[in-house]
Amino acid sequence: MYLTTGEAAKACGVKLNTIKNWIRHGDITAIRTPGGHWRIPKTTFMAFMDTFNSPATPSDTASDITKKRILVIDDDIAAHDLIVGALDMHGSNYDLHSAHDGYSGLIEIGRLQPDLILLDIMMPDINGLEIIHRLKAADSPLPGARVIAITAASDRRLVVNRIRNAGIEALLFKPLDIEALIGTVRYALSNEIHDQALNAGLGI
Repeated sequence: MYLTTGEAAKACGVKLNTIKNWIRHGDITAIRTPGGHWRIPKTTFMAFMDTFNSPATPSDTASDITKKRILVIDDDIAAHDLIVGALDMHGSNYDLHSAHDGYSGLIEIGRLQPDLILLDIMMPDINGLEIIHRLKAADSPLPGARVIAITAASDRRLVVNRIRNAGIEALLFKPLDIEALIGTVRYALSNEIHDQALNAGLGI
C-alpha cells in the first residue's frame, strides 16, 4: 500500500513541500510514478514516523514561511498536475496548493491568502471570470490578488478582451507552454510583468 505526498503531509501535520523536501533529502523513501508523482510505501512511512516522530524542524518552518504561496485552481486534472509538476520542478521557493472547482477555490483563497493564483477560466458552476470578479469586488477575500488566468477557449481574442478588462496579471492558453508558464509565474511574483513582454511571449 502506498501513500500520496498529500496524505503523508496530513498525517505529519506539515505542508506538502516539507514532505517532498524530506523525500529529496532521503529522510523518507519513496518511488516516482511514470506521471512524475511521489508515492510512499506505507511500511517505510510508518518507520519514518517512529524514527523521526514527524519533526517540523525550525529550518523547515522558516523555509515554508519565506516561500511564495501559489494556489492552482483547475478542474482539468491532467492540466492541474502538469502545472503543479512544472512549478514543483522549477520553483524550489514555491508553496503549492490546489483546488479543483470554483467553490473550493474561493474557500482556499480565503484560507490560504495566496501570493499568486493560477486560475482556469472554463469551469462549471463558478467559472474563472466569476472568481476574478469576486476578487476585484469591494468585499474581496484577497484584496490585491495576483491572478494568472488559463484557458483552452478557441476564440482567444474574445477571452483576452474579457479577461484584460478584469485586471489580471497575465493570460496563458492551453495546451500550456511550460517555459511561458514558469516565466510568467516568476514575473508575476516579482512585480515585473509588462504588456510588451506578455504580447511578445505569451501569444496574446
